[in-house]
Amino acid sequence: MLAAAPLLALAACSETGGENANRVNEINRDRYVSGDGSNYRWEEPGDRFAAPRLQGDDLDGNPIDTDEWAGSVLVVNFWGSWCAPCVAEAPYLVEAAAEFAERTGGSSEGQGVQFLGVNIRDTVDAAKAFERRWAVSYPSLSDEAGRVADQFVEYGLSPNDIPATIVIDAEHRVFSIWRGEIDDAETLIADVRKALEPS
Repeated sequence: MLAAAPLLALAACSETGGENANRVNEINRDRYVSGDGSNYRWEEPGDRFAAPRLQGDDLDGNPIDTDEWAGSVLVVNFWGSWCAPCVAEAPYLVEAAAEFAERTGGSSEGQGVQFLGVNIRDTVDAAKAFERRWAVSYPSLSDEAGRVADQFVEYGLSPNDIPATIVIDAEHRVFSIWRGEIDDAETLIADVRKALEPS
């Protein structure tokens, strides 16, 4: 991991809780490794490194390609419906996305910010139910096999290491990495605003 200024430590994630007793989710919880709360920000643009291009289908089968959002800041959140900390942080991500969407008449893209979920090792039905429950307005890549998440292994993340959130600047360089549960919307909003500043 490249040197970076650490962000405020987030609360430790917990594997306990959750009401879904189906076997798939039990297996996923057994394999789950919580984020360790270490968070990084690369303040200097010259210290940032290129983010991988993310491609795949959303939960409705529509294609997604982050190259189509060139010039926009991206907020990429790795989650699973079976992950208790992912459930806990969902309202804060929805609130943060809405903050940028409200300023542009309903589209977060208009301000140069695009939120994207990456749903890990989930069934499509479970993932859609999660999004309905929390009124998630932004798309999620379906990454049941963890192939999208694998592209971030060299940055200290893995498909087992969720929740995790990566803020990517307008030139699609990694600006910050949050390894663990986000426990308020305001801190994430402030981070995205910082990423929006001209570099």
